[in-house]
Parts: sequence; C-alpha cells; structure tokens
Amino acid sequence: MQVGIGFSAESDHIKAAKEAVDNAMPGINKGKVDLAFLFSTIKFNHPLVLKTIAESLKNIPLLGLNTPAVMFNLGIYSNGLLVVLFSLPEGIYFNTACVKEVSTKTALASGEKLGEELLYGCQGVRRNLSIIFSDGCIADKQNIIFGLQEKIGRSFPMVGASTCGLNARTEKACLYFGSLALNDAVCGILFGDKLNFGLGIKHGWQPLGKPRKITRSSGNTINEIDDKAGVDLYQEYLAKNVSGLKKNLGRISTFYPLGIDITRKKEYLLRSLSSIEDDGSLVFNGDTPQGSTVRLMISSKESCLESTRQAAKLAKKSLGNQKPKLLLVFNSLARAILLGRQENMEIEIIKDVFGKDTPIAGVYTLTEQAPLSSAIYLGKSYFHNNSIAILAIAG
Repeated sequence: MQVGIGFSAESDHIKAAKEAVDNAMPGINKGKVDLAFLFSTIKFNHPLVLKTIAESLKNIPLLGLNTPAVMFNLGIYSNGLLVVLFSLPEGIYFNTACVKEVSTKTALASGEKLGEELLYGCQGVRRNLSIIFSDGCIADKQNIIFGLQEKIGRSFPMVGASTCGLNARTEKACLYFGSLALNDAVCGILFGDKLNFGLGIKHGWQPLGKPRKITRSSGNTINEIDDKAGVDLYQEYLAKNVSGLKKNLGRISTFYPLGIDITRKKEYLLRSLSSIEDDGSLVFNGDTPQGSTVRLMISSKESCLESTRQAAKLAKKSLGNQKPKLLLVFNSLARAILLGRQENMEIEIIKDVFGKDTPIAGVYTLTEQAPLSSAIYLGKSYFHNNSIAILAIAG
C-alpha cells in the first residue's frame, strides 16, 4: 500500500484543490491511485473543489466530509483542504456506497440499505473493516449503526465520524461522495481480505458524583433520571436554574457530558448535551437507553491528553509489529475546546507514540464511532462523544 497526503490553504478553490492533489501525488510514487479521502474546512464546501479533484484523479472513488478543522503532521488548521490518496496492492478489496435523504427513509432503514450496498460490492471476500461518515444533523444517527450491524454484523469493526458545523444556522457541513456534496446522507467504505489495521479510542473524562439511573427516555432524549426531570441532575451539580443552564449549554456539553456505564466493559460511553427542552428533558448527541446507569463526567487538560496517548498506544499495540502507512484520526471538537491553545499537543503525542514521520490525516467531529473493546476488535460499535479515535492502517 502507498499513501499520499496533500494539504492546501489557498484562498482560490481551484488552486487549493489542484495543490492538495499535487502535494499528495509523490506519496503514491507513480502508482495507480485507487481511492481518495477528502477532508476540508467549511470554506471549501464548494462544487469547484469536487469538480477539480474529480478531474485530476479521473473520477476514482472519493469520500469524506467537511469540518471545523483538519489535522495532519504539521498541525491543526481551521482553514484548509486535505486530500489522502491510496494505491492499494493486490489482495485488498473495497467497495464504497452512499445513501441520500436519510430523513425520508429513517436512519435504521438507511443503515440497512448502506450495508446491503457495501456488501454487494464485496461478495466472496472476507470483510474486515468499514469507515462510515454521516451527517451530524441526523437526529437518530445511532440507528444508522444499528442498521449496518443488521447487515454486516454486530461485532464488525465500524470506524468513522459525523459532520460538525461550528454554527448550524450559517455553516452547513456536508459529506463528500464522488463529485457530490451532500446533506441528510450517510456514506462509507467496506474493506476486505488482506487489509491490516489497529484501532484505539479513548476520552479522558472521569465520573463525578454517585451513579444515577435513566428511568424514562426515548432515543437520544432523557425525560427522567431517578424519576426526576432530567435537567434536575445538572441543576443539582452546577447550581444553576434552567435559564442559566441553557445560556451555558456549550460549556456544559464540553466539560460535563453524561457517561453511560457499559456493563462489564469498565468503560463509560459519553453523551454530550445538545439541548434542554422546556419540560426539563435533555437531548444528547447519541442514544441514551432507558434503564442505563449514568454518571455526570468531568475532565481536565491533563487527563484529556493522557487519553490521546492511551488511544495511540492501543492502536499501535493492536497493529502488532507492523508500521502504519497512515493514521486516520477522528477527534471530537469538544476536545479542542477543552484543550484550547494546547490542542496541537495531541498531534505531538501521536507522533511520539508512532514516530514523527508516520503520516497523519484527521478531522474534528461531532460524534465518533468505533467498537468499545477496540484493542481486540470484537466489541460492538457505538457512537461516541468527546473522544479521539485513531485508526492505524498498515496495508
């Protein structure tokens, strides 16, 4: 496998697209380009970008998303375009697929349809990894995973991210698939046969206070915790009325997510707060199953950075003795907000674990997806919040 990464921060869309592709090409070493990922900041959500890249690469399969920031070896950029090119050896197979207009089909049906289309192109091939991108505005996006699991398998490793616009009213983040920029959609790639990879995901938040129980919920909405309105939990710990909580929603979502205790996993699945309803219900970025034990969570810059190191070490360990050709990083925007000026430290930590010359490409996300027991790839995949997922691909 050969991998090339190209970046551009050119203000002109056509120049940026051409420069990013040109910068990525040397990594392919005159090989045939088989696949491309495109990660860009919101500014580059423009038809000319996709048209230019498609023409440059002769319409090879392309998928990706735009995001508040992209990251690669040289740092984190809130204005830029990142192209990742793959030249795959014999023995590695893949298929890409996309499902549009999710809201007209339901997320569950869309996940099932995506799974069927991905499998159709990999018949007779041993499948071993999927990478999925979804629109962060899909309310019940966790059902996309459930639908995929019905078709591909419940313990099958699915890694990915959802779009994350800084301001949903003015900046509409989108997915990329081929020459299309899409909203209300989900797309993905299914790899098969001889692809080798390692995976690590961590968050660094710690439980605060005593365990509670979700006594009434539906989907990603918690109506009651311990038979009281969901909002009472935050009122109790933060000593603010509902109006005060709503004014500080962004800070609460970042610094005080809810942790769902995953039975026998010794892990907390984080859920960041999306909104507080007038009836005291809490809406989160991910499903919140009724009957679950939950804790309020808290973090610090130190524990956040330590979780980056743990995720990198997990990915390296699960890859074995192989050297990765690429590190794909899906990193929650909440972590950048928490770390502030220290956000670049995450890249330095990853390079410290894998080596400074290991190619890195990544994006900031609203939600991340990965198995819980990532070190052995056997866990069921979930949507995560406030987490960093590191996928090490060796070829």
